[in-house]
Amino acid sequence: MNKTLILLVLVIIVLSWNFIFTEKKIGLTDQAKVLQGLSSAIAYKTAVANYWVEKGSLPDQDEWVNEKPDVNVDISQTIINLIQVGVDGPGVISVHYIAKQGLDAPADIDGKKITLIPNAHDGKLVWTCLGTLPANLLPRNCSVTAEN
Repeated sequence: MNKTLILLVLVIIVLSWNFIFTEKKIGLTDQAKVLQGLSSAIAYKTAVANYWVEKGSLPDQDEWVNEKPDVNVDISQTIINLIQVGVDGPGVISVHYIAKQGLDAPADIDGKKITLIPNAHDGKLVWTCLGTLPANLLPRNCSVTAEN
């Protein structure tokens, strides 16, 4: 057998061994953890948009609670504390963050939030993003707001 082929086979075996039998944790960056909140809010955006299409207005907190929309989002393994609709304005989705144990969240995320604000424009909803998180953790399309 060719020495190069033998060497190549050995390298493949070693790499495969490391890949299969070595437990590696692939950690998310802090920005990716924040984006989990925005991806969790997609179901809420859809529900708010459906409410707007059906009722012709955006729900405030009481209307949202009374409507009881079927939005099922599991936030147990995320750094999201809760997601609210209508608290910060009609149709506004507020994603609240918390530094949960075991999820290795940055300390400066605790108690901060991102708000997704809907505006009706040309027959559709256009969303803007504001956040109280540190600027380096916010998505590019999100503006920093003052603490509340």
